[in-house]
Amino acid sequence: MEAFLFLVGLLLFTGLLALLYWGYWNARKLDRQIMQGDPSLLTTSTYRREQVIQAPHGSTIMEGQIVQLPGQYVQPIQVQHNRLQQ
Repeated sequence: MEAFLFLVGLLLFTGLLALLYWGYWNARKLDRQIMQGDPSLLTTSTYRREQVIQAPHGSTIMEGQIVQLPGQYVQPIQVQHNRLQQ
């Protein structure tokens, strides 16, 4: 049983060292790309592209859509709960 626990601990420790080395290697690679001015760092498919939204001054914009213009007021919605739901 002690040998089994030792092997599991050794395996976990080896995995931790591998993760540390992998992170170090990725950081060095990124530093090298930054130093060389790699243009691939300027574009990514992870993030959405920014959009230009034209709206009057003072408008509220959320998630790329105009939700409220100056002078507009949002009317509250009345919700009626059914007694069966309670």
